[in-house]
Amino acid sequence: MTAVSSFFRTGLPFLALGLALCSCSSSPDEAAQEQPGSKRDAYWIGDQVAGSPKLVIDLSAQRIRYFKGGQLVGVSPISSGRESHSTVTGTFRITEKDRYHRSSLYGSYVDADGNVVVEDVDVRKDPRPPGTTFLGAKMHYFMRVVGAIGMHEGYLPGYPASHGCIRLPTDMAAIFYNATPHGTPVQIVGNASLAAYEAPVPMVQQAPAPQEEVRKPKTRHGRKPKAPKRQALPPGTTLYL
Repeated sequence: MTAVSSFFRTGLPFLALGLALCSCSSSPDEAAQEQPGSKRDAYWIGDQVAGSPKLVIDLSAQRIRYFKGGQLVGVSPISSGRESHSTVTGTFRITEKDRYHRSSLYGSYVDADGNVVVEDVDVRKDPRPPGTTFLGAKMHYFMRVVGAIGMHEGYLPGYPASHGCIRLPTDMAAIFYNATPHGTPVQIVGNASLAAYEAPVPMVQQAPAPQEEVRKPKTRHGRKPKAPKRQALPPGTTLYL
């Protein structure tokens, strides 16, 4: 048997297997592009990236992806409209930005002292009790997408729960707000009924409380503290060891 024929009988299958494995692999950038939420649930790397921005909101995955020049630079979990207030799908553009926006439709009825009398109201349906006023729900970092629907900071319970808007954690809402100019295209796809339940995400991550310092005994010139002197035993005392 010649060396060439021996190679085709033994080496060629392994070479083919190696090529197949190489063709199935992808670079870290490509993997992140295909599965942005697989390793990091929320991130932003777009400050130094040039290119036109575009946002893609996936209702099925409850994720928003931020692109610049076609490159994925940010990902965040969201909470879209619940079943009775589904978020519309389609392609839109950012038409308004308001850092301290309050809803003109949803909120609470409060008394003269600001105490909530009726919460989670819709001014179009819920009558206002006498002596109360309407206080719109906070929607900070608001970016209007279509009609009354926009993106803003809010609590994420782990499932679609809004009145149609797209809620984001505070830090990601602020990042996207500052990075997004008027007219940025927004594509909303998917179906919220297919979304899986996930862990809740608070609006603001609270820093862990500092642990109390454990006070160490004071030392002098780096020496260990002296042990207390033993008291002398009274006369006639028997000591058992």
